Amino acid sequence: MKTTATAILAALLAAGCTVQEAPADEPAVPVTESAHTPTDADHTAILGTVQALFDALATGDGQALRDIMHPNVLMHSVERAADGTRSSSTSTLEQLVARVEGSEQVLTERMFDPEVRVSGDLAMVWTPYDFYVGDEFSHCGADAFVLARTGDSWTVVSLSWTRLQPPECELHPEGPPE
Repeated sequence: MKTTATAILAALLAAGCTVQEAPADEPAVPVTESAHTPTDADHTAILGTVQALFDALATGDGQALRDIMHPNVLMHSVERAADGTRSSSTSTLEQLVARVEGSEQVLTERMFDPEVRVSGDLAMVWTPYDFYVGDEFSHCGADAFVLARTGDSWTVVSLSWTRLQPPECELHPEGPPE
């Protein structure tokens, strides 16, 4: 029996689990937190940066986008049209700024259920989103952000997203924006 317990413990440790100390009369309990789980402070700061990007879209603030994103940010969109046609495109920060500043309507992008992973000064956010132009639904999909810590803040260095239509993607659980 002791050999089986030792083998199980070895397997858990090899899988990246840690073991919490327990009183002598209780068995140890494995903990399965990932080594890439961000601290609460990093989680808040990283999602704050992503939300600031969405806020800049909504207010048409090109300078805020420049402040949040690396000047050479890599942006890539992958789309599947209603007829099944697939396409992709890339854009630069200045192209994004021009679209945002030139929009006559509010651009509303909302994330939900984001997943955040961190390794040192590199972070990744994967999140479903929906997107509205004015009051009209445009598309939904998933965003994949890569951020780098620069000093005390996080900067978006890469952003890729899908452009889909329901039922291929989820809409925000709170319904349309107000």
